[in-house]
Amino acid sequence: MSSHSPVSPRIRPLRVGRSRNVPMEAAVYGHPHGETVDIIMFMFVVEAGDRLILVDSGTLDPEYVRRYHPYDFARDPDSEPSIVLREHGYDPADFDTVVNTHLHWDHCSNNGMLPNARVLVNKKELEYAIDPLPIHRRAYEKLPGLQAPWMAAWDRIETVTGEQRICPGVTVVPLPGHTPGSQGVLVETGDGRYLIAGDALGVYENWNTEDWRDSVPPTIHTNVIECFETFEYIASLSCEVIPSHDGRIAEVYG
Repeated sequence: MSSHSPVSPRIRPLRVGRSRNVPMEAAVYGHPHGETVDIIMFMFVVEAGDRLILVDSGTLDPEYVRRYHPYDFARDPDSEPSIVLREHGYDPADFDTVVNTHLHWDHCSNNGMLPNARVLVNKKELEYAIDPLPIHRRAYEKLPGLQAPWMAAWDRIETVTGEQRICPGVTVVPLPGHTPGSQGVLVETGDGRYLIAGDALGVYENWNTEDWRDSVPPTIHTNVIECFETFEYIASLSCEVIPSHDGRIAEVYG
C-alpha cells in the first residue's frame, strides 16, 4: 500500500486596495515626521489540505471608506474582494473559516461575503469592539446610525482565547497590544514557519529581526507594554513575520 504525505499549507496574500500617502508616523510609533507610505489592504488565503481559510476580509468600497474614515482609500474595480478571490480560483462559498486578526474596519468588513465560513475572533477583541473607548470608536465603527459591517456574520462568530489550532499546520495565536484581542495566524509550510501578524506588525519597520527589543510598536495601540510582550512572544515562535499592510510582502509571497 502506498502512502501520501499531507500537502503543506501555503499562504497567498491578495491585494484589495490601498490608503494613499499615509504618514509613516501613523504606522510606526515615534517615527519622524515627513515620510509617507501607501498602506496596502490585504486578504490572506491559507490553503491547508481540504481546508480553505481567509485571514482578514478587507474593506468595503472606497466611497464607504472615505465617508467614515480619514484615509484617501483607492481600489481598482478588479481589486474588489470577491472579484480578487474568484480571479485567483476561489469561490467565496468554499471558505470554511475566516480569522479576523482584530475588528478594526479594514480587517473584517467583508465577513458577510463568505456565507459558509465560521468567523474566529478573539474573545477580548469581541468584548472591546462592542464598547470601545471613545478614541477608538471610529476604528471599530461604533458610530451613530452605523452598524459595523463585520456584524453581518454575527451568527457565525466563534470566540478564541489564547492559542487555537485550526487544522494541522495552522494555529491562531494571541498578539495583543495593538488592540486588546489582536491575534495572528501561524502557518507551518514546507518552506518554514510564517506568522500572519495582523496589525501587531503593520509594516516591516515595526519588526527588528535581530533583536525583538528594538522593534517599534504600531502607533495605534491600546497597550504599549503588551506590544513588547507580543514582540517577545513572536521571537519565541522562530518564524518569519508577514506584516498586514506592507506592499513588499506581495513581492515575496505573491
